[in-house]
Amino acid sequence: MYTKLTDVQIKLAEQLLISVIKKENIIYYHELAERINPPIFHRNVGKQIGEVSTLCHELGLPLLSAKVVNKDTNTAGAGFYPLYEMYGIDTQGLSEKELFKLELKKIRECKEWYKLADHLGLNLDLPRSNNEIVEEFEIQIRILPMSKDEEFPGWSFEEIQKKYFLKDLVEKNGYYYYRKSGMNCAKGSLVLFQFNNAIIAAARIIDIVKYAPPVDEHYHGAYIFDTNSVTIFEPITYEELYVIDNSIQPFKQVKQIMRYELLEKVQRLIARKQHPLMAEELPSDKVNQYIEGAKKQITVNAYERSYKARQECIKHKGDTCLICGFNFGDFYGEEFKGKIHVHHIKSLAEVKGEYQIDPLNDLIPVCPNCHLALHSKGNNEAYSIEELKAMLPSRS
Repeated sequence: MYTKLTDVQIKLAEQLLISVIKKENIIYYHELAERINPPIFHRNVGKQIGEVSTLCHELGLPLLSAKVVNKDTNTAGAGFYPLYEMYGIDTQGLSEKELFKLELKKIRECKEWYKLADHLGLNLDLPRSNNEIVEEFEIQIRILPMSKDEEFPGWSFEEIQKKYFLKDLVEKNGYYYYRKSGMNCAKGSLVLFQFNNAIIAAARIIDIVKYAPPVDEHYHGAYIFDTNSVTIFEPITYEELYVIDNSIQPFKQVKQIMRYELLEKVQRLIARKQHPLMAEELPSDKVNQYIEGAKKQITVNAYERSYKARQECIKHKGDTCLICGFNFGDFYGEEFKGKIHVHHIKSLAEVKGEYQIDPLNDLIPVCPNCHLALHSKGNNEAYSIEELKAMLPSRS
């Protein structure tokens, strides 16, 4: 079992690996503290990089924290040298100064720093041996944070789902451009997109490309996704995902890895979070519409449902069908509590353009059976709630 680094420790490790790439022999504490985003107080660096060296030792690598030195002495901090005794490393009778110089030499000569980058999911241009160049990365489940400030300032998650995942990403042939360092993972890995402390979309990655020099000065590469695999759903919280994998950390702007053997559980969670529209609710010109020959039917139309309005309706009116009284949680168990369709009393297909939904007056919770029945009148019309209630068999 390897040491699990915090998000700050991963950022520090990334900057230390970048300093290896740049062939910087040493880096000062305050410099390293300022290179990560957001910066940290330089006196907090020592303990954090000690954990980085612990992981390095577990991976069979030199102690990378030796690169971080005190500006006054130009040698490693006092906390570095006890690591030798802690890990049982033979000091060969060398003095602290000699150990420091030897460790720097090991860092410079090491050709396997890619192992640390791969372990942390960092996409850095580190050299590999000939045998490792052809090595395939493992298929994984990756959590990829999206930048609220840089890429989607002011966007709601519904706007990102509708305008980006269902439109822009498709029009860009699945190219998702990233800043700075990316992530390494095998083709076919499932990526969960994290935005504002929730997972809002998923897609399968089919390739990763790097750009040198960066495109538009700050895009260092792109992930290419299978546009037919793009899925959107109600936001998945950290707590919901933690039930599946208790090793994941609270959501922050740090990429995370989940074990691929958990895929089935993740897919079931995503399926529970999806609320596809019924065919009767789609405008006739949108049904069976395809994008550039793809076999994935569009399931969201121009009058896309508002997630917030739906939740507001359920909050005030409950999760029991207001026509027949069916309740998923009562019938199937606790796992299905809160599951219910929401019917637009006025069909959105009749609405010309967008309009402001009133969750209390325009929406009503109904079960799938009643929902289907409501839209079975024909001629693009729906039964009213009263009409359908009158059709229910007498319960006397």
